[in-house]
Formats: sequence, structure tokens, C-alpha cells
Amino acid sequence: MLWNRFESDKPFLDLYATPNFDPTTGVTTVEEAVAATDKIDHPSPAIMKAQACAFVLEHCAIDVNPHCWIGVNFAGRTPKYKKGVNEAVAVVERKLWKRYFDKLPNAEEMRALQQATSEQYAGSGAHGPDHAHWVPDWDAVMFLGFPGLLERARKYRASFESLTPKQKDYFDSMEIFLSACIRFMERLADLAEARIDEDPRMPLRAQCLRNLSKDAPRDIYEALQFIYIFHLVGQFVEYAQVRSLGDLDRMLYPYYLRDLYRGAYTREQVQELLQYFLILYDFQEHRYNQPVSIGGTDIFGKPAYNELTDVILDAYDAAQLQNLKIHAFVDEKTPDDILRKMMDMVRKGHGSFVFMNTDVGMKAMEKVYNMPLKPHMLGSQGCYNFNVKAFPQHANQTRINLPKSIELALFEGVDPLSGHKIGIDTPPAEEMKTFEDFKAAFEAQLDDQTQQHLRLSDFYDELMSEINPCPLYSSTFEFSLKEGKDCFEFGPTSILMMGLGTTADCLMMIKKHVFELKTCTLPELREALRNDFVGYEDLRMKLYSDPEKYGNNMERPDAFAVELANGMIGRVAGRKNKRGSQFVCHFETIDRCFRSGLVTGATPDGRKARTAYSKNLNAAFGQDRSGVTSLILSACKLDMTMMPMGAPVDFMLHPSATKGEEGLDAMVEMLRTFNRLGGYSLQGNVLDADMLRDAQKRPELYKNLQVRVSGWNWNFVDMTKDYQDAFILQAEMNA
Repeated sequence: MLWNRFESDKPFLDLYATPNFDPTTGVTTVEEAVAATDKIDHPSPAIMKAQACAFVLEHCAIDVNPHCWIGVNFAGRTPKYKKGVNEAVAVVERKLWKRYFDKLPNAEEMRALQQATSEQYAGSGAHGPDHAHWVPDWDAVMFLGFPGLLERARKYRASFESLTPKQKDYFDSMEIFLSACIRFMERLADLAEARIDEDPRMPLRAQCLRNLSKDAPRDIYEALQFIYIFHLVGQFVEYAQVRSLGDLDRMLYPYYLRDLYRGAYTREQVQELLQYFLILYDFQEHRYNQPVSIGGTDIFGKPAYNELTDVILDAYDAAQLQNLKIHAFVDEKTPDDILRKMMDMVRKGHGSFVFMNTDVGMKAMEKVYNMPLKPHMLGSQGCYNFNVKAFPQHANQTRINLPKSIELALFEGVDPLSGHKIGIDTPPAEEMKTFEDFKAAFEAQLDDQTQQHLRLSDFYDELMSEINPCPLYSSTFEFSLKEGKDCFEFGPTSILMMGLGTTADCLMMIKKHVFELKTCTLPELREALRNDFVGYEDLRMKLYSDPEKYGNNMERPDAFAVELANGMIGRVAGRKNKRGSQFVCHFETIDRCFRSGLVTGATPDGRKARTAYSKNLNAAFGQDRSGVTSLILSACKLDMTMMPMGAPVDFMLHPSATKGEEGLDAMVEMLRTFNRLGGYSLQGNVLDADMLRDAQKRPELYKNLQVRVSGWNWNFVDMTKDYQDAFILQAEMNA
């Protein structure tokens, strides 16, 4: 039997937890793969990387799961993504990093700067080379396949009158890697043929894999198989995250129509293929979830939502996924019925959705790339970020902890938790006689922190293609092939701003309670913060319970948020970077509102030390007391077209507000209003605080309870208690 087998096959689909590698096909352990690739050495980082990747593809044992239409795997990586990516290639990356870092003339200076800005040291931010926010040119991938990508690379190589040594290494590395990809497909086809009697699907699987070793995908089954394998190789062999599977409904629609017309597959069979395809990303356990997009605009200017969109959503819902997340492109032309379908899944806690405002995305991307764009060129990537398909994409090398500059202004540049001097000298609290005095000190600390992060970003930008060259990714981009340069040598650089809401609240409370109401003096506030409000509980409660906070559509705190955001944009946006483009801003925290909160002391808004600060463009936890409408009105006072790489708002609704048809209508209208007001992206939860408290007490009853953390879903019972408590508090505020 070929079809109607998904539920019976489901227990056998996690080929990462229970791999079944054929030992006759090659190396079976991570240790052997690491030992082999550790011996690889070459003066060219691109060649060295390509040779390591080729070893994995050609010499590690493989698996073709007979219980699955799609699943294949290779040995040489740890079973679960959360425990690490392919160690055999990672060892090469580490070797390259050390080689190029150590020979830098300013290596020690940069090490000191890295330490000073690290969460482990004082928490002023976070940093690291970003190979995790790129999306291949999926149209080229699907149109050309591995053989076509190799042939195109050879043609571009031949178009150069002469090649520099680095360009020669670039094209040589592509030849090595893509040739290995083709041989990998042949090995998979050979194994499927060897296992042909194990399942009625295996003859079709073998033919599919054989075809893909020779050509581009020809039907929707081959297309899904190839997307999966390209992602597998890019993510776990090339060691660069594939941060979207592309806009599946648009990309696969021609295959779908042709297959239906010629009777190759029915709608129901395509849905079943999609269920097998989608669930494999759950088993890979991607940190921050694996993204895919739907909707948007086609090349004719019409909405790209189509019949296949419905099939994808039905498969997504039926598979009951926890990891894969969907970027849903939304504008005024997006049909209500598709929005209602997705919102119904949100209120049921099924799946993970980010609703992306394409009007704002277009305006933002045009500013980044300094050129007019057509709507069909707009794509997405990462947790909730827009990009431009087939163009250089952004790297986010550093993240600034905005509340830390409040601390540094109060403690003369010293981090109060660690005692480290990480800021500049500014006047002591006793000398600040006006709010303007404090604000000047805060701005000076923020200037200094920004300059540190710009320097780190430049440092990582210059090293990206040296420490992790990516021949496979580069082969998909014509802009890279035309220059004969690694794709990571191009593109904008984003600096992420964390804790906007908390920082605005701190400024508001200092202005109001220190300089207007005289609740305390600035030195008294500093001492209260130094002691984490121990002995100052009355003061803390006055600050914490004061309703004049960002996120409640109140003029003064929202004005601080706008001023702060505009100030950071002014400091960063438009500066030239080291990859032929410019710096841009985005305002999000993902889960760093918790992680960076752990290294941030008590703050003047009444927040205790080492607790979470505000997430994304949201109010601080427990401070959005006026409901989701007020939160949206506050957030949309910000110019999100100047936050091109991300400006998400997270909503939380009580189940009683979403019941029935009226509840769905209200959720859709909330989204429409958000878009009309200029919001960037919207995501959220429908949760009941009592249910969450019960889940804390009896986790065995809530194993499948999913909570959208900040761009991805997480099982509530798997969270640490501080994360759980933050969500319970937020749910209480929205009851």
C-alpha cells in the first residue's frame, strides 16, 4: 500500500533519534568523521571547507528510511540538532576561525572587546559571526538542481578573462562541493535500490533520487524531496542555517497543477506527501524553529495564495507540528478565509505563525537596497524578518542590551552585578540635578555601547567568508557568481536592539518619580537598585505599579520609546559596513529578554535583578495592562519601515476573547488594524493563566501544550520556571 499510511508510519519517522545507517556505505560515527576531516588542511579556507563537506557527503554512512516518502540521512552529525550540528564540518570551521583570528594584528584588542560585550562578562550585549540568517535562491535551486547549479558555475567561471587566486579557490570549492552533492544523490539512489523490497514505495523513492542526481525536480514529489535534501546539506554539512524553505505555495504550485492535470497525484496524496515532508523538521529540532513562508504576491501582481496554500495548511494542521513555523505574508488583498483558517489554528494552539505586513516590508527593503522593488521579490527569513529574494541578505553580528546603558549611567560606567567597568565615565548620581543631566549620561553610555558593537560588527563582517566559506549557498546566487566571491562577502549588517519597552519605562519612571514627584532622589534610586530593592520594597512597588508605562497607548512613555528607537536608528542606520552595503537596525529580543535579563541588574521601572526585560516591541512583562489594542497602538507609533530586519509584536489573548465566529472575526480585524497602522509582524498566543499554572503543577497532563516564545514555539512544560512565570504573568494581564 502506497497511501494513507502517515499515522501508522509516524513512530518510525524520527530517523535522527533512531538512525539506521547501512554500515557498508561508509563511516558511521561522529568520532571517525571528525578524525578524518581534522586531517584536512589547505591554505585556502574555501577549498578546505569544500573538501571537508565532500568527505561527509561521499564517505559517511547513509540512510533512506523505507517508512517515509522523504526522509534520508547521513552519519557524521549528532542525532539531534539541539546537541550540535555536524561535528565533522564544525571542526574545520573552528580550525579556520582560530587560524584567521590569531593572525589578525588586533586580535588581543578584539578579544577584550568581545569579552566586555559578552553576556558571560557583564551582559551589555551578545555577538558572534552570523551564518544563520540567509536563504538560498530557491527559484534557482528548483529550476537547476545540483547538476544545473554546477553547470551554471562552470559557465560563470569560463566568463572571466582571468581569475585571481581567491576567485580560483571560490570556483574550485564550488566544483568540489557540487560534484560531491551529485555523488551523494547517487549514493542515496543506490541504497534505495538495495532496499527496494523493504516497502512498496522504495521503487518510486529510488527513481526519484536517481532523477535528482541527473536533473532538476520534475514533479511535486521530486520537488519536496529535493528541498529536503538541499536543506539537509546546507544546514548540516555546509554548516550555515537555511533560514527558510521558501514560499512553498508559490514555488510548488506549477508542479501541483501539472501533477493534478496529468493524474500523477490527487490533492489528498499531495497533502500526505506534505505531512511526511513537514514533520521531518520537527525531528530535526531546530533552535528557533525552521521557517517556511506562504502567500505574498506573484509575478503578475496578484495574491500568491492558492489552492496549494490550503493543502499546505491542512497538512501542517494534521501533522500536529511543534517546530516548523509559517511566515504568512499579509496585505489588503489577502483573503479573509485564509486568515481565518490560520487564526483558528492559532487559537487552538496548533502550529506557529508570524503574520508579516508586506506593505511595510516593501518600504523597508527599498530603503535598505536603495532601489525600487516589485512585490514578488519580497521574501522572508529567520524568526520574523523580511529579505529580498536572490539578493544579498543581512547578517546580525551583534545585539545591544539597551537597559544596560540605564545601569551604566547610574553607576558611572560600572556594571553593578559584575563590578566590571564596561562603560565610559559619566557624572555620579549626586551631580545629576535634572532629568536632562541623567538623560545626557544615558545617551553618552549608549553612544559608547553602540560604537563597541559597530566595531565588533565590522570585525565579524570582514571574517565571515574566511571562517565559514559557503560554496553551496554561493552557487545559488548570480550576484556571487558574477563577482567570483563568497555570498557572505555581500549584504547589509543588522544590529539588534533589545529591551526597548523596559528602557522607555526606566526613563519614564526616573523623570516622573525622581524629578517630578520627588518620590526619591537619584542617589536613593541608585542604592535601591544596587540592593535589588531589598529594604526599598515600597519604592519598588510605586515604580512597578505606576500605570504610565510603554505599551498602554499613553503619550509620555510611548514618546520615550519612539525617541529611543529613532536615536538608535540615527546612530546605526545608513553607515557603510564591510560587505559593500550598510548598517540597519532591528528591534527584537527573541529569547534574550530572558538570557540578557539574567545579567542585568534591577532597573528603575521596578523590575528585579536577573529577571526578564521587555520582549520585542512589547510592553515589559506585567505592564501591558490596557489590552492588546493599546499595545498595538503603542508599538505602531514607531516607524517600522526603519526597522527592516525585524520589529515583531507579540499578542496574548484569553480564550474567552476568541470564541466562535465573532472571536475569529475579532482576531482577523486585529491583524488588519495592525497592518493598517504600519506594524511589521504580528504573532501570539491564546492562553489561560489558570491552565498554565496547572501545567506547572502537573506537567504530565500538558506534554503537548505549545507556547509561542518569540518567533518560535516551545512546549510549555519544557521551559524553565522563570520562563513559565513570565508567560503566566502575561496571561494574567490579558485575562
